[in-house]
Amino acid sequence: MDIVKSTVLRVFLLAGAVAAVFSAQAVAQGGPVEFRMVAAEGNPSGCRNLDASMSRVHSVTVTGDKAALKSSGGINDTLKQTQPGIYKTTFALSGARLEIVANTTASPKTLEAVEPKIGCRWTAVAP
Repeated sequence: MDIVKSTVLRVFLLAGAVAAVFSAQAVAQGGPVEFRMVAAEGNPSGCRNLDASMSRVHSVTVTGDKAALKSSGGINDTLKQTQPGIYKTTFALSGARLEIVANTTASPKTLEAVEPKIGCRWTAVAP
């Protein structure tokens, strides 16, 4: 009888662990993660015209293999998953080409924007 109880207990514990994993994944994909971007020290002066848009709150909402990026600074785009938990996109803002990377597997989650031609960079971590 002890073997049966032990086996049943293990099954319930395993089922609980599996449910917890799926619940965590659902939460990670469900709600938006908010970031406030900060300009890198030493950004060239040509980057300053983007600071107003980049310094606003950005939200990233993961849905499957894509993530929606939105900000009140005029940035609205869809990022595509390139690796598990890594989402990327490239878009133009005020004549600059920005490469955006959201890392939802990092702890804390991160968001980075780079303008490679001039050398501008903004980064953020989720609170």
